[in-house]
Amino acid sequence: MNSILRKTCFFAGAVMLLPGCIEETFPEGGYATADQIAESSMALEGMISSIPTIMITNYLDLGEHVDFGYPGILGANDRLAGDVFPVAQNLPGGNQYYDRWQPWLYPCASNALNASMGWSSMHYLNYYQFIKAANDVLATVGNDEDTKESRGIAKAFRALFYLDLVRHYDPLPANAPLLTGYESQRAAVEGLTVPLVTEASEVDQLRNNPRMTREQAFEFIFSDLDDAEACLADYTPARKNMPSLAVVYGLKARAYLWLGGFDNLNYANVPTGVEAYRLAAEYARKAIDASGCTIMTSAQWLDPATGFNTVNAAWMWAMIQSTDTVLNNLLSWSAHMSLDAMYGYGYLAQPGIPSNLYARISANDFRRLSFVNPDRDWSAFEPYTNLTEDEFETVAAYASTKFHTAGGEKSDYSTANVTSIPLMRVEEMYLIEAEATAHYDEGTGRTLLENFMSNRAPGYTVPAASSSGDALIDEIIFQKRIELWGEGLILFDMKRLNMSIQNASNNAPSGAKLDTDGRAPWWNQTIPISVAQRNTILLTTNNPDPCMSYNVQ
Repeated sequence: MNSILRKTCFFAGAVMLLPGCIEETFPEGGYATADQIAESSMALEGMISSIPTIMITNYLDLGEHVDFGYPGILGANDRLAGDVFPVAQNLPGGNQYYDRWQPWLYPCASNALNASMGWSSMHYLNYYQFIKAANDVLATVGNDEDTKESRGIAKAFRALFYLDLVRHYDPLPANAPLLTGYESQRAAVEGLTVPLVTEASEVDQLRNNPRMTREQAFEFIFSDLDDAEACLADYTPARKNMPSLAVVYGLKARAYLWLGGFDNLNYANVPTGVEAYRLAAEYARKAIDASGCTIMTSAQWLDPATGFNTVNAAWMWAMIQSTDTVLNNLLSWSAHMSLDAMYGYGYLAQPGIPSNLYARISANDFRRLSFVNPDRDWSAFEPYTNLTEDEFETVAAYASTKFHTAGGEKSDYSTANVTSIPLMRVEEMYLIEAEATAHYDEGTGRTLLENFMSNRAPGYTVPAASSSGDALIDEIIFQKRIELWGEGLILFDMKRLNMSIQNASNNAPSGAKLDTDGRAPWWNQTIPISVAQRNTILLTTNNPDPCMSYNVQ
């Protein structure tokens, strides 16, 4: 397998040929035709491996160092949610602008995420390029029994991509006090998601390709997942960069959880409300049982050499870097998210946690040790970092040491950036099961949360004030925010549950100090105008621009 330059054309819901090239792993010798792939198991394997490879190497040439495929999207998600931001500005000489996810950090300080701006392309174009890689496999393997595992893998990946897209672009009600007419514009596209592009799509269709309704989108996603479930029933991936049957169950759990947020709909073929929450809990449990995974220990979590950079027994699915997929020193997850990365932005920006979230973590919860305490106590931090005491002098309170470079390397990026990044951990499934269950059986939901938290804070009990109703759901989601901090997933829960950003009075940097009234309008992402101009039905059915919708404190 060689990493070669492969030009690819994409139809991101439109008939546009995107310029530029991407690095992609493909069979030695360049292009493989469908006939060659059909005759060569190695060629087919190479084509399948191109899906996880493009996820960590895709480059849109947007002019910023967070433009590195799916990990770049995960980082943007957490900044949109307000749960991750740079804390370096809290010390003299610190600079919040070393965090390069600025368009998603400061949506009320700029128009960068509006449809006419380039950064609206980050999510949309990346996802459709990932979908293209999955569609290429599906167009080649067809419905042959001999290639069913390949079909199942491609469909599981495609379901992941469409599920993410639907949740990003589903325009849910949001207050936008400074944007007159936002809600009426949003209501005009209520229930619309994204255009469908499959291996069977024709060019003429893509010139006028409407957004699927929410019901249509989930019918398609579940169709892919049902087929993947059947195809992967007896499949065990050699490495966790490929989906397993447990991962398919986990994707179903995520999908049903989203649908649980709609309790007033009557779809013919897609469950919503309590029915969907019951299915979310059921499939989360199936994922746990099928995975054989175990919950991370404190030793695994806090290890400064392998913590959150190496696949372990809790990870169900991961992006796994190799030396071939490290693009350079800065187009890399570790360069941005790890304090160890003194060659990149991590040590300079110091991604950290909101101080009000940190204060809520139980004193005996070992996850608290992932963050510099408010007193900046070196002796408390030293066991969990690769920094020296002198290097620690410029690290601010609430900075995170969750993500480490490979082996804790601080200077050689070619070694440091070769890390793995979680896509799905078994802990997420436990918390989905607890929350979904709590929506229809509060007592069992509380017990499930307490059982899970016994692995994090011994003796934990749900606070009396959080024992029922919305307060219980909030407590479960809070624990999920701490568990999955920095992993790019919590945005979807906050959007589904109409939760607020509450960063006006904490340690958020200037430009990100704001409180929202429920979900933020920038959680309803906009389709780039450059796409809509080529698929013109989108010009009149786009989500309204969300930026500059709140005053910053």
